[in-house]
Amino acid sequence: MKRLVFSSVFEADFAEITVHFAQDASPKISAQWEAAVIHLVSLLQEFPEIGRLRRDLRPPGIRTFVINEFPNYVLFYRLTTDAIILLRLRHGGMDLITLFTAS
Repeated sequence: MKRLVFSSVFEADFAEITVHFAQDASPKISAQWEAAVIHLVSLLQEFPEIGRLRRDLRPPGIRTFVINEFPNYVLFYRLTTDAIILLRLRHGGMDLITLFTAS
């Protein structure tokens, strides 16, 4: 099983969205968000290639997976030989090419 590597940007995205849901929706929705992300991360550990390979994003090798319970949000990650690197959690309606070009 590949080890998980959480980028600091991923952690900041997760915290930002969690707070957003807690303040603008409800603590219950925020908790559901957290559980959905945790579930997806565990699924990626079992099936690391399940995400869609994005040839339009840089650096090469970025994969995406929509969070089922929150379909407007996307998890971005890359694979190495021994790790799953969690890169970002963002709203899918953003200009994703610019998001990764600016990083």
